[in-house]
Amino acid sequence: MIKSLRIAWHFLIHSKIQTLLIILGISIGVSVQIFIGLLSQGLEGSLVSKVIGSFVNITISSESGKIEDWQNKKNKINDLNVGATTIAPVVNLNGFVQFNDKKENVQVRGFYPEDVNSVYDMKSKVYEGKMISGSGQVIVGKDLRKKLGVNLGDKIDVLTFGGNKTEATVVGFYDLGAILINSSWIISDFATAQNIAGNGNSITSMEILVKDAYNADITANKINQCLGDKSLRIENWKSQNKLLASAMSGQKVCSVIIQFFVLLAAVLSIISILGISVVQKYKQIGILKAMGLKDSSAAFVFLLQAFILGILGTAVGVELTMLYIKEFNRHIVTGEGKPIIDIVINHRFMLKSVLIDVAASTLAAFLPAIKAFKLNPVEVIKNA
Repeated sequence: MIKSLRIAWHFLIHSKIQTLLIILGISIGVSVQIFIGLLSQGLEGSLVSKVIGSFVNITISSESGKIEDWQNKKNKINDLNVGATTIAPVVNLNGFVQFNDKKENVQVRGFYPEDVNSVYDMKSKVYEGKMISGSGQVIVGKDLRKKLGVNLGDKIDVLTFGGNKTEATVVGFYDLGAILINSSWIISDFATAQNIAGNGNSITSMEILVKDAYNADITANKINQCLGDKSLRIENWKSQNKLLASAMSGQKVCSVIIQFFVLLAAVLSIISILGISVVQKYKQIGILKAMGLKDSSAAFVFLLQAFILGILGTAVGVELTMLYIKEFNRHIVTGEGKPIIDIVINHRFMLKSVLIDVAASTLAAFLPAIKAFKLNPVEVIKNA
């Protein structure tokens, strides 16, 4: 193997321009493939965030409007081990808010602070003030703030259609990027919402996030079977947004197809160039075989060449990908200067892509290696 590695390295160094061209071809193919994959994932996240308005994957509600013994149900879902990352109990109630002489219909939503931050990334969405942290505190949407004319520290009255009235303090303002939500939601702590609703310790819904959002429908069915309560409605984002789910699935398939053909083009170019390289080096290979180089070692020379080229090309390709992402986020932006698509660096996806690319580059030398294996040194020297 050491001898084959030395010969492979000598061939690469001897044909510097050819080597650089192969590395450049691999790096461009790898960078485009990884960039398209990350762009596709970023687009999926942006679509879910902007169109749905949240990242809620599964919602559990009740026909009666109340879910009793919710702690036990939450424990059952946790024990089910279906990849639920957040199980948030929620108290929802419709009513209206009054400030001075202004009234607006609203939906009060009560959460534990850690849950609302996990589900809606609320800490980053609060653009003024702070997150809810105690009883009697609320945060108000950007558009509702304009309608009411409230400021930080103002006291507002929250009233239900049943006549319950509670005073709350505005501690922050949020922007979830959806006008409907920003103009109608008042988010409070869990205890305050329960007090306004007057339904004891019951809740109105549970919002669940799972690791694999694309399989949310399968996970929802498992939860339904586990809980076995026919009075509960268990819905997932795919059933609630069928057109969006279909569009995202189609986009994901297209992304995979494009990545495949980009990788295929890079592999075919390696096969072509290394095939020509075998023909160019017939004489050298024949002489080396005549001097005692084994057929398997001769074939291994080209596999090692391809492996080295794959490693170098993929490394350069990853660097190019990072450059693409940096420039994309800098220039492809909204009027507010924010990236149109938030591309997140998925290290697991990148590692998989790197391993596949290196393996594909190495296997691309299989046919040239067979040629070198079958090469008869006597015929080569005779025809030289």
